[in-house]
Amino acid sequence: MGTTQDTGIKPAAGSTGRTQSPRQAGTMLRQAIFYGLLCAGTGASLPFLPSWLRQNGMSATQIGWILAVPLIARAITGPLSGLWADRFVKYRTPLLCLALSATAAYALMGVISAPLTERFYWFIGLFSIGFTAIASITPLLDAMTMQLGRSGGFSFSWVRASGSAAFIFANISLGYLLQMVGVDAVLAWMVASALLVSLGARFLLPASARIDPLLLPRRDTPSLTRLATLLKNKRFVFLIIALGCLQAAHSYYYAFSTLLWEKNGLSSTLCGYLWAFAVVSELVFLGLGGRFRHRLGPWRLLMLGAAAGVVRWGLMSITSDIWLLWPMQALHGLTFVAVYLAGLELVFLLVPQGYEGLGQAINSAYASGTLTGFGMVFSGNIYEAFGARGYGFMAALCLLGLGIVSRLYLTRNDTKAD
Repeated sequence: MGTTQDTGIKPAAGSTGRTQSPRQAGTMLRQAIFYGLLCAGTGASLPFLPSWLRQNGMSATQIGWILAVPLIARAITGPLSGLWADRFVKYRTPLLCLALSATAAYALMGVISAPLTERFYWFIGLFSIGFTAIASITPLLDAMTMQLGRSGGFSFSWVRASGSAAFIFANISLGYLLQMVGVDAVLAWMVASALLVSLGARFLLPASARIDPLLLPRRDTPSLTRLATLLKNKRFVFLIIALGCLQAAHSYYYAFSTLLWEKNGLSSTLCGYLWAFAVVSELVFLGLGGRFRHRLGPWRLLMLGAAAGVVRWGLMSITSDIWLLWPMQALHGLTFVAVYLAGLELVFLLVPQGYEGLGQAINSAYASGTLTGFGMVFSGNIYEAFGARGYGFMAALCLLGLGIVSRLYLTRNDTKAD
């Protein structure tokens, strides 16, 4: 493609030694704060929402379905949200609409009073709306920040690290809040966070039009034609499948790690620390691993993340020793962040110019959405049948992803990805 994107793997255009103006530095700070607001809510829902759902009468299988349905629906909602957002001239307009939708949906979850069966379907519907809205913000924000970073000379990795820091804050803070006020604090946190994201979209993000002409709405090309163009790209499709396997391998961890740890006698505070420690590894990798990532390149970085997943989930399937959980959590920097960053870079390299935003929306929808959703569906049954040994299925997914990535790497013909 003519210009590489700054994901921390390769330097951004215009960032080689250029001094930032106060306005550019302010843009970087505003983007970082917005990432923090967005990830603080995720930090609450990922580890602790299953506990809130369990207190509200949901079984393990029902929890799996509630978490899975919006992820599976990302197969449709992801591309549609990308095509929908592509029609707005201003960056912040679709983000504001999505954040307000999430605020309303999460708030309604807290006031539902219905029999258990009906409550289950209400939770599926409302959580699907809220999660879909928040999940749709992430790829749009990633594409936006990359373009602003390319113009303003700042690193995407450092801005994204602020989200990881907020995730840690949410993990630790909620761990303490749960012990003091109970699991109702989880949903209250999610509602407040979504509301703050709405305010941030309105008052923090730039009000100007998109700065990159390549990302302006393509009204001359029908939406379905643009989507078909990407789906005809076999290497892009297989990359999305591989990324989906590697991200879906986290589904069992997201849905049931806290419940498994509490079952083994760990307190909610200690569970919060374990989650936070995993995200500390994200911060370390984002902040200090730039030279290492640049040296490896995105293909080899992706293979390293896949191999780390085989090790991490394989070992967690055979041991629950607290002292071994810490090094396994430290591998999160590779199993999640390395895969995430390499995936962002490779999507930008493999899609045609002008399709970057849509490509990232599809990446988020299928890799981090639909395939992870199917993992959530099966996770409920796996949890009831196998307990901690269910992590072995996640190790198998990583092994499959590693095989696909290795094949793509060996047959690559795009030297820009090396």
